[in-house]
Amino acid sequence: MQMRLFAFGLAMMIAGACAEAADRIVTVPCAEAGTLEFDVPEDWAVDISRHDARMPPTVTVAAPDGQAQWVVTAVWKAADRKPPATPDEIRARVRRTAETVGAAAAPLQETATGFYFDAGGSITPEPYTRLRQGMLRVGELTVSFTAMSAEARAGDQQTAVERLTAARHRP
Repeated sequence: MQMRLFAFGLAMMIAGACAEAADRIVTVPCAEAGTLEFDVPEDWAVDISRHDARMPPTVTVAAPDGQAQWVVTAVWKAADRKPPATPDEIRARVRRTAETVGAAAAPLQETATGFYFDAGGSITPEPYTRLRQGMLRVGELTVSFTAMSAEARAGDQQTAVERLTAARHRP
């Protein structure tokens, strides 16, 4: 019996290690501010776009089935911009965003480095029915994010917050 429990435990550890290995690191260039790095599922599509060389890049991460999408933008202090940096500034910006998108009644949730809110499908494009939007600090970067999903992929919104909270800034 003990040998079976040991074998089962070992199999679970190996399976867990394999699940973690199914991620890849996305490296986002942030001009003079260095890079933002965060993990995404291996099979998700990643598009990094910048419409103007002076502006921060936008990262779109999409599930292969099209039922979940994360949009991430890292902003840094520069001569022409000063992103929210303190917890109070970030909270105020996220609250204003919730009001702007029609989710003023949504309670703000706090992470170790920022805030977010959840909203329903009335403000999301098809096929999404859930929205999680927020902002957090990663090193010297302020990272805004929008995570949208269909009902069947609701857990991906929490995954987005966890991965962005664990993101790294490389100056």
